[in-house]
Amino acid sequence: MAYPYPDGTPGEPSLRGVLELVPDLVSSDPTAVAVKLRDRHGYVVRIPGLHPALDAGVYLVTHPDDVQRILQTAPNDFGPLDVPGAHDFGKVVENSIVSLSAEDGSDAWTQRTRMLHPEFTERAMYRHVPAMVEETLASLAAFTNPAAESVGSAGSRVHTPDGAVSLLPAMRRLSLRLLGVSLFGADVRAHEAQVIDAVDTLRAAFKRRQVNVVTGRLTRHLPEELHLPAFLGDRVGDPHIRLGTRTEREVYDALDALVGAADAIAGRRESTPRAFDDGLATWLVRPDPVTGDVLSPDTVRQEILGLLIAGHATTSAALTWAFYLLASRPAVQERIHAEARGTDLLASLERVREEAAAGDADVDPRSDTEAGAAFLDALPYTRQVWQETLRLYPALPIFGRTTKREVELGGVELPAGSHLLVSPYVTHRDPAFWPDPERFDPDRFADGEEHTPFAYYPFSGGRHACLGRELATTEALVVLATTLATHRVEFADHDAGMGPHPDSAAYEPAVDVDSAINLQPDGDVAVRFVPRD
Repeated sequence: MAYPYPDGTPGEPSLRGVLELVPDLVSSDPTAVAVKLRDRHGYVVRIPGLHPALDAGVYLVTHPDDVQRILQTAPNDFGPLDVPGAHDFGKVVENSIVSLSAEDGSDAWTQRTRMLHPEFTERAMYRHVPAMVEETLASLAAFTNPAAESVGSAGSRVHTPDGAVSLLPAMRRLSLRLLGVSLFGADVRAHEAQVIDAVDTLRAAFKRRQVNVVTGRLTRHLPEELHLPAFLGDRVGDPHIRLGTRTEREVYDALDALVGAADAIAGRRESTPRAFDDGLATWLVRPDPVTGDVLSPDTVRQEILGLLIAGHATTSAALTWAFYLLASRPAVQERIHAEARGTDLLASLERVREEAAAGDADVDPRSDTEAGAAFLDALPYTRQVWQETLRLYPALPIFGRTTKREVELGGVELPAGSHLLVSPYVTHRDPAFWPDPERFDPDRFADGEEHTPFAYYPFSGGRHACLGRELATTEALVVLATTLATHRVEFADHDAGMGPHPDSAAYEPAVDVDSAINLQPDGDVAVRFVPRD
């Protein structure tokens, strides 16, 4: 496709093209529509006015050069996305590092980043590695024992009726527990079902509202756009955009549950701050190195609320995708297994005894920061699997910015106030930058492999790159290595293929994507974690 546009005119669907997208707008995930728009109309596509929850002047921008300019090269030209469809989630996490922006006209983002950043550095993660390994092993013990199931609704219940593991709920529990290891403390376990169920309720409500907005926009404007006779237009109808009293009440109950969990967690640290060795207790007392200010208890509560959602929903979904991809690929599992067993922390009993007998066990692999760094450094292939998982299933598949002044992208002049949607999901699957882009191939990220800048950006980029990147990566490497050092993972559904599986994606059960808050499977994936002999 031509890039940049030689005549400065962006791609835009015709009326017929809009009609062809209507079924996807109503029934499919927005990512499916975004891929089709890029494939058909290029790298800068004007979104028709019928697009859900968006007003006029909306563009899908997916070329890596343009993405780099938006996020890294000229970030001052772009502000936060300000469209109706972006407001639901923003209200839930307002005044937290998850929602603050450098362009909001205050110093809140700069100060908050400065005060919270030390707990999110790569080095800070190293010291948590042994405890993360131990937490993963403890969770696996529960996952392989249905009798250990704790209470919870469908969103948080780990086991299926036949004793298999519902992968997404399992990863939600594990991710929250690992967040407890690194930031929140062990007492987060007391609220895990409450938090998981609340987030599940919110995403279901947001998705339902999105569908209602789509159908509402279509039924209000489609007759006019198509110049339908009045008697036909009248029959189309105009459904309500509101969710309905019952669902609205469920949303408020879910928010109350999250606020209640944040209050309880913060309250315990306010009562006895020195009893907790975690990020939250530190944030309550650490002075800003520039101003000397400390965070108020209310601000810490907002950070808990934002991180309870963003800190576990994204990682748990990505781990779900990783095990979904691995369950049909035993050869990839074996490579991770061999790599994991080669680390000191996950060494076999036989090897540990041999080293002890030879007097080589001088360093305790649980002892210090450098041991955690050595563990992660010993997992290069596991890291490639994680990177390839995020290429195919980035946690935040579509997000946006708004132009603060006139800018040129792809040869197209865009006026100030234009709303830009960028999509890692679309760019990561572009055949111009990724040969055979639908194929799962961790060796794309082997040492020496080069990629076009911003053809891969699962954690965004520039000054607003995800603060939790190192946290998510450390958790993922620990979970994948620990799980496959001690277990095999296979699909529970015989029709999807129970082990041994060939290295074939055809053995994967068909699962659509759902990007209501982050990108997760639109349906259950049942697996079994089979202990190795």
